[in-house]
Amino acid sequence: MTHFYESVLIDTVDGFQFKSYANEHPADFIIAKPKYIPCGVLHGDGLNYRFLFSRCVVRFNLFAAKEKLAAAAAQLREKHPHYLYESAEHGTWFFGVPRNRIARVHDPRQGLQELLRVPKKDLDGYLALVVGLVELLQQSGVAPRDLGITHSTLLGNYTPGKSDIDIIIFGKENGWKALRFLETAKHPQLRWKTESEWHEYYPTHRTAEPSHFTEEEYVKQMLRKRSEGMFGGSVFTLFTVEEPDEVWCPWGAERYERLGLVTVEGEVADAGNSIVRPGYYGLRHSTIAEGQPQVPVSRVVSYSIPFMQQAREGERIRACGLLEKVTPRDGSPVYYRVVVGYFDAYPGDRREQEYIKAVGL
Repeated sequence: MTHFYESVLIDTVDGFQFKSYANEHPADFIIAKPKYIPCGVLHGDGLNYRFLFSRCVVRFNLFAAKEKLAAAAAQLREKHPHYLYESAEHGTWFFGVPRNRIARVHDPRQGLQELLRVPKKDLDGYLALVVGLVELLQQSGVAPRDLGITHSTLLGNYTPGKSDIDIIIFGKENGWKALRFLETAKHPQLRWKTESEWHEYYPTHRTAEPSHFTEEEYVKQMLRKRSEGMFGGSVFTLFTVEEPDEVWCPWGAERYERLGLVTVEGEVADAGNSIVRPGYYGLRHSTIAEGQPQVPVSRVVSYSIPFMQQAREGERIRACGLLEKVTPRDGSPVYYRVVVGYFDAYPGDRREQEYIKAVGL
């Protein structure tokens, strides 16, 4: 196993760009999502084309129409099978990058430190907002060394007024510190989408992905999240990543047996890991509401960012996903978990069925 921070951009020797999709990985392979692929390599029917890095690229989108996504994944498997990893522990495959095919890793921490070296008078409007947001986050008690920038903010291919500001927070304690600070923080540039704005956005959400939320449920869920907001008119997103000594599940520490699709309900006993990917909600008093077998589910695990921070401790959640029997390799007791957002769910039928939501808000 090896530690490699989530949400980090990786360039490969074949000219692909990936974004890491977890904090723990196999020894010689980084679990990562394809982000941009040269258009000569991938026929992107149903995907969007971009002109980036002085070339035409296809933007790989997990929320594209599932038949188009399945065709794109099949092309990658045929032409570049080394970018898929068959996990014996999980009984499924993951996208990612073999260590020996990494050409460059874009360091989020170093990138932010370089940005902070630029005199403020020389920053354009977008970068001035990035620095302003970083300064605001520092007021939560998170040190500058525990922050980074990623995506177009880091690469410098942003479009002012359109591109999001993407900030990485290193460490779960720091992540929670920042999010709790933002619950009450005041700043002339900071604001959150209003209830009416979330109502207006809901049809877009329904178009992008199948939803098991009523409009009212969706709006209530989104109104209380603080990982996405507006700063000076630009959308910002915060990504919390795990430090090596706080990983909740080292790669290879457990073996998973798939038992089928189920819907589980339970009370959240632990939400501390709901801000990282993959993250989880610890459950108590759980029941299988739909599906078999009837077993006690201890965790609901998510690889999907939209389902992070869905519920708080003491609340009840309902989730549909893949039931797994978990056997720890250290001899600890067997337990059961439900997983949402494995890569193989997106081009298949589970994508339309999986979800996590708080109930009774």
